[in-house]
Amino acid sequence: MSFLVRPWVKRDALDVVRLVRELAASHNALHQVKTSPEALRKEGFEKDTIFGYLVAEVPPVQKSKDGHTIVGYQFHYLSYCTWDGPVLFGEDLYVMPEFRGRGVGTALLNRACKIALEKGCSQFRFISAEKHQTTTAFYHKKGAVNVTDRDTWHIFRIDRDPLAKLVGGAAAKPNPVSSQL
Repeated sequence: MSFLVRPWVKRDALDVVRLVRELAASHNALHQVKTSPEALRKEGFEKDTIFGYLVAEVPPVQKSKDGHTIVGYQFHYLSYCTWDGPVLFGEDLYVMPEFRGRGVGTALLNRACKIALEKGCSQFRFISAEKHQTTTAFYHKKGAVNVTDRDTWHIFRIDRDPLAKLVGGAAAKPNPVSSQL
C-alpha cells in the first residue's frame, strides 16, 4: 500500500472533520464534537493559525471501502514548557481501522516529530486514552514515556460554564469555532 503524509490544505477540512468524528465515536464521545469544516477552514487558513494537521492520503485506486482517500490525521500545536522551552503538543493521531498496521500511524507520528525538531522544540507531547491498550503499546514501542505513570502529572481542563463562573460572569458565549455540524 502506498500513501503520502502531508500538511493539510483547505480542501481537506471535510475529511479531517469526518476522521475527528470517527475518533470521537470510538471513544463514545461523538456528542462532544462541535468543530465544523467551515470553522476549521476559517481558524486554520483565514487567521494567524495556531494549529496544524497532517493527513495521510492514499491514491484513488486504494481508497477506503467508503471511497475516502484521506485515511488518517494528526493534530498538533505549539506550546511552551516553562522548564524546557517550546514543545509541540499533539491531541489526536487517528488512522481508519481498515488502514491500520500498514505504517500510516508511524508515518504520521514521525512527521509530527520532525515538525517538533524543525521548530526547535525540546519534545513532542501528546494525549492518549488509557483504554486503548493497542495505541498505548504503539507509543511505548516508539519511545514515548507515560508521564502520568512516571511523574504523576495529570491533565485537567475547565470547560466554558465553569470558566465564566470563575471570572464572575454569566455563561460564556460559544466560540464560532465550535459551531455544530
